[in-house]
Amino acid sequence: MLRKFLLPALILSAFIIFLGFVYFNYSVAQQAIKDTKPSPLFVELTSFPEKIKVNQSGHFSWRVQGSPDLSTSLTTIFWGYQATPSALTRSDSPAAVAYPYSQPDYTTGSFKLPDSFDLNIFFSRPGTVWFRAYSNVRGEHLWSAEKQLTIEK
Repeated sequence: MLRKFLLPALILSAFIIFLGFVYFNYSVAQQAIKDTKPSPLFVELTSFPEKIKVNQSGHFSWRVQGSPDLSTSLTTIFWGYQATPSALTRSDSPAAVAYPYSQPDYTTGSFKLPDSFDLNIFFSRPGTVWFRAYSNVRGEHLWSAEKQLTIEK
């Protein structure tokens, strides 16, 4: 009689142990999902001049930080002689700001992230120039903080 119940008891025990392993793996996976931090996505100026002379160029460097599975098809420095000091959001396109100038160096192509970029901008007029680094990633408009430089005669 005992043999009659032995096989079903073994099967039931194995099934309960299997369910325990499934639950354990599920708990570990859920904890890993909770602990996952999103990759930072931003653009920052890393190097720029504070003062230059008229008819000289200034060297600008910036970094676009994002996860390695992302890329940008457009990143540049937008600049002008009028400030746009407000905080820009990811929905503010370049058309929404008062910077009429940009450089075409990185406006076409596909640039894997994270990456650093640099370019030279020639200034032919004196005054205060306001500028920001910009990148478009997945349709989001990323802006650095606004900086300024003085173009002296």
